[in-house]
Amino acid sequence: RGDKERLAAGSGKPVPAPPIEVEVHRHSIDLKCGHHFVKVGHAAYAKLAILHRRTMAAEAAPEPPVATAAAPDADPAGAAPLGDSSLSYAQVDAEVADVRGGGARAELHQRMFALLLRYKSLRGHGFHAALGPAVWRTLRSRLGVGFEGFASPLNCTLPNYCSGFVDVDGAFGTAGSFFDLQPKQTLGGSFALNPPFVHAVLDAAAERAEQLLDAAQALGPQHALSIAFIMPGWKETGAHARLSGSPHLRRTVTIAAADHGFCDGASHQRQDPFRASPYDTVVFVLQTERAARRWPAHDAFEAELRAAMAATVPLASAAERQDKKKRKRPPATGEEAGAPKSATRAAGGAAKRARPSGDAPAALNSPADLARFKDEIDAWVTAKRSKDFVTADRLRAELREGGVDVEKARPK
Repeated sequence: RGDKERLAAGSGKPVPAPPIEVEVHRHSIDLKCGHHFVKVGHAAYAKLAILHRRTMAAEAAPEPPVATAAAPDADPAGAAPLGDSSLSYAQVDAEVADVRGGGARAELHQRMFALLLRYKSLRGHGFHAALGPAVWRTLRSRLGVGFEGFASPLNCTLPNYCSGFVDVDGAFGTAGSFFDLQPKQTLGGSFALNPPFVHAVLDAAAERAEQLLDAAQALGPQHALSIAFIMPGWKETGAHARLSGSPHLRRTVTIAAADHGFCDGASHQRQDPFRASPYDTVVFVLQTERAARRWPAHDAFEAELRAAMAATVPLASAAERQDKKKRKRPPATGEEAGAPKSATRAAGGAAKRARPSGDAPAALNSPADLARFKDEIDAWVTAKRSKDFVTADRLRAELREGGVDVEKARPK
């Protein structure tokens, strides 16, 4: 069958999508196709189903009945939250109960499987960690944030968001890449940017944010554009230098690593939603003049933001479970090898600039990983030679999470 499909695809003929098997468990749902399977929690499944129905309205089934008809609260930013924690138990139960709802659900499951498999294959849950629900409430109420510049269907809180893979994210409402947004699309409004904690991405995002703010300010005082830029407190990056010196900077809030956490990038399939942050985090609030008057980032905002970030510190019991997983560090899981065992969990990977997922990489120093992280390995060597041991230790830990034992990859 596989050979026939490959030949058909090579000939340009349409290839029917393979069937997706669905297994519903107490807290999660497995989607299987052949020897591959992905896992998603009930709340994340419900969110994806709602996003898909809104985006693909022409083919989607009607909303499943929900036990309560309470109207949502008024939305000051024009984009009601849709994060996992924003859904009611009734909404989640209704979506899960409708899991075998015929043709519309079959289309959903095809697209959901492709989405989950794409993000699983990246082996980098740390790149997809997100702000906690309390932080979003603060950003929305204080700064009017209504758009996420860096997200995915799995970790977005707002229905208006940009993401990296429009081919699989498109059916779930993405607006495409943040870097493709044009100034005319961002002349007004309030954005939150939480890019992957990778130097090159952070630098590019900071540069683009500055360009958008400059364009909005240049077109007249009537444009209110606000950007909350969240990044690690890495002063050596171009992003930190650029934003610290920006003429649009209204406030800088630096939060110690011990005082906050993030939503795990794999929280859609895990028991514990939060992960501690190993780095300080800095929040830059950049605004045009009108935006600064409309959404002032004053002392009350900073106090509320610090309290909200503290609310995402994992519980002691969760931290203990995560520490145990780190100490075990199995060489590979059955799921990572493709075995469809519902008891296995997706293995993390990729060098994590911000917050490691706690899963062990499948193998160390594979040729693919050594090539992919060449710049980081070179940076580690430079830091070691210049006796910048703080940076060297940080890079070594990040590379280890990504599957590279840098001491063996570049001995001495």
